Amino acid sequence: MSLLIGRYEYTLDTKNRLSVPPKFREMLVRENGKEFFLASGQEGCLYLFLPSEWEKLPGNLQFFAMKDKEKERAYTRKFFAEAMEAELDTAGRILIPEYLKKHAGLSSRVLVHGAGNRAEIWDHKKWNSYTKSKVEPTYRSVSKTQPI
Repeated sequence: MSLLIGRYEYTLDTKNRLSVPPKFREMLVRENGKEFFLASGQEGCLYLFLPSEWEKLPGNLQFFAMKDKEKERAYTRKFFAEAMEAELDTAGRILIPEYLKKHAGLSSRVLVHGAGNRAEIWDHKKWNSYTKSKVEPTYRSVSKTQPI
């Protein structure tokens, strides 16, 4: 498994194109992949998958499993209906369609960060707010109980 790690700040251009971090592009080349896969993410971000990880998703019961099967179907429908292949242009950018830009509330300042089996694309202000309210308190709490 290729782990996507790191934090990168970019600007979404007026045509909704976003640069993909060079390290992530290198990983795509190593896989002989032609495109990434872009999907609606949780907590108001976008997910960016390498082809090898995207292919594993339909069989990953943990990712989609819910007790309420109607909610599971609704979530799965939105996730796959809004997902798309995201080809790189010659400058190493992908196009973010308007409906995904709206889902994530993206403005011009964007954060792309690794999240293990995927990258996440966040609006800069939204990420900062989410970090203060959820990430930092959770990390501190878990750090006290989970040795590395």
